[in-house]
Amino acid sequence: MKAQLRTYLLNNQAIDLYNLFHQFQSISVYTLINELHALKEELQLSIKLSALVSQIDGLLPKLDAIEDPTQQVKFLCKEIDIAQREHSMSRYIHLVDSHQTFTPEVDVVLFGDSITEWGPWQDVFTYIPHVNRGIAGDTTLGMLRRIETTLAVKPKLISIMAGINDLSQGFAVDSVFDNYIAMLTYWQKNDCPILVQSTLYCGHRLAHLNPKVTELNSRLESYCQQHNIDYLNINKILSPNCFLSNDFTCDDLHLNANAYSAWIKVLQPKLETLLP
Repeated sequence: MKAQLRTYLLNNQAIDLYNLFHQFQSISVYTLINELHALKEELQLSIKLSALVSQIDGLLPKLDAIEDPTQQVKFLCKEIDIAQREHSMSRYIHLVDSHQTFTPEVDVVLFGDSITEWGPWQDVFTYIPHVNRGIAGDTTLGMLRRIETTLAVKPKLISIMAGINDLSQGFAVDSVFDNYIAMLTYWQKNDCPILVQSTLYCGHRLAHLNPKVTELNSRLESYCQQHNIDYLNINKILSPNCFLSNDFTCDDLHLNANAYSAWIKVLQPKLETLLP
């Protein structure tokens, strides 16, 4: 792969990451970008890794005006931190606002993070009235904060998948589990049926989280059995070896169409069984 990437860099004035990724689908997009960066430095090339202007590109002119290297690092850390927090919170605020405002009555609420938000549910469940209440980057704490939006649409069933963002941010399994139980308790008190779907395993880049995923799922499944809540283990089909392969993801976390297709094959009949 390295030799092929070297040839590509030496023979192209610009990089098309989308097309290049599809030439090397056996690796994640993160690995691809890291390899490109390393080769770019090795070959001392000025080629840009994308035609898009990155956040760093926009900060470089301001960085040049700072002479002290230590202050340069502090400046970059502060600006990137602000931009990332601003972006994620802006999305969260706007989406929750929409979910509170637009409340059609449906049969199913799909509740979760980016893995739920980016699912092709609207294209697949054409005969099941539903709303997608996934928000990329959300944690169980964020979901607990907006939980009232799930009942606003008067659903007959709530399907939830969550937890991986908590774990990736360093929260303990105990914390994630407690937030999860608070959500399940809320819905049960409101007599709303629930389908808990297993938190998904990760690929290479985030494989260190997988033991915590195992622990969380074990505790969730046990709790569901004790409290008469339906539980669906998606990992049986997507990660039978407790590891998400590149067949199902381009970044070791989010799912591709192949993964969603496999997931839908077990989720769809489950929904049909649970809906009155």
